Amino acid sequence: MAKDDYPTEFLQRLEQVTNRRARFVIDHILQHGHVTTEELTTLYGYQHTPRAAKDVKDEGIPLISFRVKSSDGRRIAAYKFGDPTQLRAGRGGGRTNFPKWFKRALFAQSEGRCAVCNGGVRGAGIAD
Repeated sequence: MAKDDYPTEFLQRLEQVTNRRARFVIDHILQHGHVTTEELTTLYGYQHTPRAAKDVKDEGIPLISFRVKSSDGRRIAAYKFGDPTQLRAGRGGGRTNFPKWFKRALFAQSEGRCAVCNGGVRGAGIAD
């Protein structure tokens, strides 16, 4: 799909992304239609290329993974935008770090136990 084929609101949301790694993926897809893991490694120097794609997904932007052949004939992943109507609102900024006061309150409420497995929580990220 060419850049002009995407809805205006989708393009506006893409422009709001400030995460550097996600920005490279988005710009490359807008320019070339897709980006491969090989391109992310050779052009942008990313060693863990699925993380770059995950950064885009964390922003709420639909991304589709498919397989292509690399320059040496191996099958590798490539990414392109998914259905623009599946854009998830309210996901701007990607992952969120919880503030220390929230982690401390949660730790105190659970009496230092994990809510899933009831195991003791060590190094819960609330050190002073």
